[in-house]
Amino acid sequence: MGLLRTEGFDKLLETVASEAVAHKAAGPAVRHLATIGERLAPEVALGALRPGERHLLDAAETARATVAPAPADQDHTDQDHADGYRFGQLKAGKVCILGPGETGEPGLRVIALIDWPDGAPEGLEAERARLAAREAAEIESCRLWLQGQGEEHAAQLVARLRFLFRHVGPIRLYIGDACYTNLGREGNLVGKSVGPESDRCRMKVLSETPLGEWSAADACFVVCMSALISSGTPSRTEEFSGTQLIPSRLTAFLEGRVLAYDGDIPDIADSASPIGRLFELADLARELRARKLESGAVVYRTVQSMTINKKEHFFATAVTGADVPEEFLDTLSGFVPSAPDAVRGGALEVDWQPLLDGDPRPSRPGFGSRFEEVLHELVGAAGAGTGSDVSMSRGPRDTLRLSMLLAEGSIEPGHWKTGEYYCCVVPGEGFRRRLIDAGAAAEVPQVVRAIAARMRWNGWHFMPHAAAVTDDESLAERDWFFAPSMPDMTEWTSHHHQGHVANGVRHAIRVPFGITLAGAHRPGVHDLRLMRSEGDVYTPRDLRAAIAMGEILRGLYQERALRLEKRAETAVVDDFTNTWYQHRYGTEAPRGAQATTANENGV
Repeated sequence: MGLLRTEGFDKLLETVASEAVAHKAAGPAVRHLATIGERLAPEVALGALRPGERHLLDAAETARATVAPAPADQDHTDQDHADGYRFGQLKAGKVCILGPGETGEPGLRVIALIDWPDGAPEGLEAERARLAAREAAEIESCRLWLQGQGEEHAAQLVARLRFLFRHVGPIRLYIGDACYTNLGREGNLVGKSVGPESDRCRMKVLSETPLGEWSAADACFVVCMSALISSGTPSRTEEFSGTQLIPSRLTAFLEGRVLAYDGDIPDIADSASPIGRLFELADLARELRARKLESGAVVYRTVQSMTINKKEHFFATAVTGADVPEEFLDTLSGFVPSAPDAVRGGALEVDWQPLLDGDPRPSRPGFGSRFEEVLHELVGAAGAGTGSDVSMSRGPRDTLRLSMLLAEGSIEPGHWKTGEYYCCVVPGEGFRRRLIDAGAAAEVPQVVRAIAARMRWNGWHFMPHAAAVTDDESLAERDWFFAPSMPDMTEWTSHHHQGHVANGVRHAIRVPFGITLAGAHRPGVHDLRLMRSEGDVYTPRDLRAAIAMGEILRGLYQERALRLEKRAETAVVDDFTNTWYQHRYGTEAPRGAQATTANENGV
């Protein structure tokens, strides 16, 4: 996938570093470096700075300090170069601002020196020392509080975190200079590179270490992360990714969540511990959040992919049929003629029965059934309606079999292989034409197959949670994630994830949804996803459109599932395999001449 491949994260950081120094003024230079060339929200980028660093940045901006490129042989461990003010960048993209005598964190690459027009401001170092002492005391307060709670309470918090970290997404966050992450070679939390019983895993080490021997940073991490997760869903772990997780920042975050959930900030009792208050605020936020969702509020997240930071939001107004693009309605009208008028009036419910009761055979060659044809066309229309390069939707190939197994209480779905899932991937005509015109027509089926394979893996990854079999001992070592429940928009995701780097997945939308199977809601069984390989980021308007179209697709999936359950009809989705995509999009086949073998499965 050479045409779509991005330069990768390391090369991007090099480019941004050169751009930062070209700013000349210290303030803009540091901000450009921290935001990775304006690709990262400033509040997230600067949230990684320690209090003393933030004060130094403010002072540099006030004094109109300038920058000079650092010597080519600059080494963060070299004391000969540690006698001035300077700033640099870690491999993860985090900016560090150093004062005299500070050598910085391992792996720091110094980018530039800070020049003060009239010398460093008077009292600058004294104020930075005061802020550092306050920060250290704040972090230490977590250890003191935890010691007051006792060994058993600390062990319970660690046990919960050990479980949750095995089933949530990537994170990288900081407590002072300490980094906690499940990513890459520097990982110290359970993840792809660190096993749950590895001595590199801090939670495993803490579970075997007396509380009195814990570091202040470790205690702060356990306390603050436990309070953070208690305030909502397990995915809260990602809302501080790329930033400092210390009590003062967490308090401000939780108070902000309480207000966002239409609550009031409670008064601080004279006897209340500041750390204990974190858990009180977390409990209140969790209760208020549940009420807000029960009231029908639509929640979504924005994802700053450069640091994997995810922020929760609510739409001010409900998502309705009015948010559905005309391109989608035009396609829908070909399958359910009565639907567009109802949707334009605001409804998101479509009467699928006439379609499902009709001829199960496809109306054109290349599809195994009418359902597969309809799904493909609607997914493609969703991409066209949002200006996306590729659109997709995934699910289990045999819905009836899944339903029957769930009804029996079987753990088998938790052991299904990726081949039990499909992903309907539709490249937009403009995207396909761009590759063909560039002489890269062979990349079209390669890209589609790669995306489909990854999405099938996602179906496998979420199934234990969706099937409610996560507690079974046979799945104890199984890699699974909590099924997603919130739609999200991701920016600049094309420089980290290996598949996204190879296929140029720059901006993306994900709308996960579940359906009722065997009498219970099964989260994350299906989704609608959209992606752009270039151009502008998606907007809230695009996301609203995707959520609305996703709800219409969910209705189709749900009605089909109920029909299959009621009639005990087997209808396996056989399309959307590697062979199917090669036939449909391969260079040897003209556009539209899809030479797959049709089957006679019912819709």
